[in-house]
Amino acid sequence: MTETLHCEPIELELVGLDGNAFSLMGAFRRAAREQSRTPEEIKAVMDDCMSGDYDHLLQVLVKHTR
Repeated sequence: MTETLHCEPIELELVGLDGNAFSLMGAFRRAAREQSRTPEEIKAVMDDCMSGDYDHLLQVLVKHTR
């Protein structure tokens, strides 16, 4: 697992999205860009998502969304 930069959670409802890992990460990336997160913040979250299994990916996304 990697450390992610501290940033405020983004507004994104994960429930109802396509459960594919790449789809979820894409939704996060788009929402984060729209909500003015820096490329470094987004990359840190994406790197953390990819540092483990699918469960880890979900935990990371839940931690960074509200």
